[in-house]
Amino acid sequence: MDERTSYAAGTPSWVDIGSPDPKAAAEFYGGLFGWSAEFDPRPEAGGYGMFTLRGKNVAGVGPQQMPDVPPFWTVYVTVADVDASAGLATPNGATVVAGPMDVFDAGRMAVLQDPLGSFISLWQPNQHIGAQIVNDPGAFAWNELATTDLPAARDFYMAVFGWG
Repeated sequence: MDERTSYAAGTPSWVDIGSPDPKAAAEFYGGLFGWSAEFDPRPEAGGYGMFTLRGKNVAGVGPQQMPDVPPFWTVYVTVADVDASAGLATPNGATVVAGPMDVFDAGRMAVLQDPLGSFISLWQPNQHIGAQIVNDPGAFAWNELATTDLPAARDFYMAVFGWG
């Protein structure tokens, strides 16, 4: 089992899904991967919950934020400074969909849409590092981007995350 207590900047560290029915999503993924779901009872959490595997956080689930598109998984990449990373997005052709914001004491985040239309989120951890188990059966293990313009995608992700 690959347990994590931190992530280096530029590393995908969290995934979550927005669903029109988070409780149904929790049942589905619980049956599929053996996850349990624990929903934050605070009204200001907006119905967000954590999926756990063997008592460790592996992913998130919450209400769908964009009802005109099908539910989708969001990838979060750990960064040292969300504000600075979000500031690199626009000059490199992206759109900041949701500007930097604090998520309680868990961390700070922003949502970007890359120059080709894909969404990706930034995560600056505080009390929540991201997934505590990765690269293990039933846990987050792989990410990839399907794109029609590899050079443009490479340039953007290199500028924001240092990926080559």
